[in-house]
Amino acid sequence: MAQVDYTTQVQPIFYNHCLGCHVSINGSGALELDSYEYLMQGDSNNGPAVVPFNADSSLLYRVLLRDSVIVPNEPICCRMPKNADPLTNEQQTIIFNWINEGAIGPTVAVEEDESFNSSSSLNVYPNPFNNTIKISYRMNKPGLTYILIFDILGKKIKTIPGKNQSDAIQSFFWNGTDDFDQTVSGGLYLIGIKSSGRIERIEKVLYIK
Repeated sequence: MAQVDYTTQVQPIFYNHCLGCHVSINGSGALELDSYEYLMQGDSNNGPAVVPFNADSSLLYRVLLRDSVIVPNEPICCRMPKNADPLTNEQQTIIFNWINEGAIGPTVAVEEDESFNSSSSLNVYPNPFNNTIKISYRMNKPGLTYILIFDILGKKIKTIPGKNQSDAIQSFFWNGTDDFDQTVSGGLYLIGIKSSGRIERIEKVLYIK
């Protein structure tokens, strides 16, 4: 089954059913649904409105269910959209699957080299992580390597110099900081291995603060 696409499948649901209230110009609380960035920044009294990889814990999905819900510490006692027909089962499933796939945004400007030999590997542990993550990789060709870390919009936030690669496993650690040693915000990040000018392996990781 193909991964849910935010731009063509998720955002149109918000446009058609939610923006009457949840748009920045209306000042409808913290949750604004007129862009991916606003959605992922939106907090509730229970934390982020979207918890990547966990739709059942995401307020955004819970309030869409057909039966009325009681959300602790929230001024919500019924489903959304408010005073309107509920979303169809298909629309709810789209949002459910999108969150469980990692709540990927519309533009991730990182491309993996599909021609790279599959015998190479990249492993990250633990994932999700909340302090430090171990990045281990093995490349099957010589050359200087770099670990590159991107946010979900494809902006590079961290470069970790590797080594002149031999056919052996290399391990490094990332502590959730950027190139200026500033701690990044929690969320989804992409870890890639760059060799010979190409990004040849990518893994998604969830940083929980």
